[in-house]
Amino acid sequence: MAEKPQASKEFGYPFSIAEFKARLKAVREGMKAKKIDLLLVTGPENIYYLTGYRTTGYYVYQALVVPASGEPQFVVRRLEFTNVMGLSWLKQGYAVGDTESYFEATARCVEKLGGARSRIGFDDQGFFLPASILDGLRSRLKNATFIPAGGVVEACRVIKSAKEIEYIRKAAGTAVKGLEAGLKAAKPGRTENEVAGAVYNAMVSAGSEYVSSQPYVVTGPRSALGHATFERGKIRKGQLVFFEIGGCWFRYGGAIMRTASVGKPAPEVKRAADAVLGALDAILNAVRPGVTSGQIDRAGRSVVERAGLGKYWLHRTGYSIGVGFPPGWGEGHIMDLKPNDPRKLRAGMTFHIVPMVNLPGVGAVGFSETFAVGKTGAQVLTKAARRMPVL
Repeated sequence: MAEKPQASKEFGYPFSIAEFKARLKAVREGMKAKKIDLLLVTGPENIYYLTGYRTTGYYVYQALVVPASGEPQFVVRRLEFTNVMGLSWLKQGYAVGDTESYFEATARCVEKLGGARSRIGFDDQGFFLPASILDGLRSRLKNATFIPAGGVVEACRVIKSAKEIEYIRKAAGTAVKGLEAGLKAAKPGRTENEVAGAVYNAMVSAGSEYVSSQPYVVTGPRSALGHATFERGKIRKGQLVFFEIGGCWFRYGGAIMRTASVGKPAPEVKRAADAVLGALDAILNAVRPGVTSGQIDRAGRSVVERAGLGKYWLHRTGYSIGVGFPPGWGEGHIMDLKPNDPRKLRAGMTFHIVPMVNLPGVGAVGFSETFAVGKTGAQVLTKAARRMPVL
């Protein structure tokens, strides 16, 4: 029987201690394969994945130092150490005062764990390890060897547990509630901001935490710009309103995209919507363990190409979705779906698939779903009508 998330003396854990320990064990197996003695984990998603520790304060340097054996040690701001004690199943580490040195605390931690002559893995692919910390460690620990280790934790994150999929499903449900509220609020004369406010309210009221990326609510031709955001634009009859919305549950995301037409869609818009919706269906129908990322991409992209719109599809077909902190809900750096990619889908992977065409002068026409890879096919986690809404 699966162990339930276990309550701490403080505020509880999102996963069982057994699941956290299994994650730590898997990471250590990855370390062993790379002959790493100490792993310096600095990305907020990876730290959360291993410990349950979470904060909005990751704009300040923080780290989890993972030895090959023994308890991992935190190096975090003293203010944030309250989150270590209140939210993490691991409790040990260094609380750094605002007048103290994060480098010095990290170096002391590494040295105490025997790192002076060890092989130290560091995240060479993330955004959260300052050059001053890494360069300082290299200068101070002259007998240590530093090993690029980006991907060691991520390799463990790509397959989701049943509890992780449950959280993604819950997050996806709040995103759908946001979408429904946004569609209801979108009327000619109203602003993108008013609609985005309705989306936020519905998502949060449905249980979403603070989201990993703001809801995208953009009207008219400006929606064809990549990642355009709401900027007080007014909804007008005859135009499109583009929605991409991601909810959050214990930092796990679930997202959905829809494009609505204000009034009857123009023929070119209907043709694009039919092609993209066809691509979405083709992608979902192609999903099963063992199929490659490239094959999934081809299943959807070919539908849009046959409609003569291939040049307007500017991006990959989809990306892994799971743990997310702002500014993004995606895990595309771990696994994504793109042309000619030989990597294979495995049961337990979760994706947000985003077929979309950007029509210059008209706007974005996109429809998406979040799904899990089941043993025999796709398990769609976003439950909403798969069609172009007409407002």
